[in-house]
Amino acid sequence: MDAKLVELSGRVVRENVDSGSKSERDAVVLKTDQGDSYVLRRKDGPSFGDGALDSLVGSSIHTHGVALGNTLIMREWQIK
Repeated sequence: MDAKLVELSGRVVRENVDSGSKSERDAVVLKTDQGDSYVLRRKDGPSFGDGALDSLVGSSIHTHGVALGNTLIMREWQIK
């Protein structure tokens, strides 16, 4: 899995991810304008249960970060 620097925009939602696996959970997810989905993490934030991301749910954002598979580690973001 290659890490790549990305700049993305989209809507932040809470949804169930990894259904049927031991990693199944509700997560904060970015649904991009291009139709992709990324589980959001903050740089230096915890892997699971980052309450600081809860305030973004329902917002449209523009973000810069590192994409690793379906996870986006955000370095910075702005609410649109």
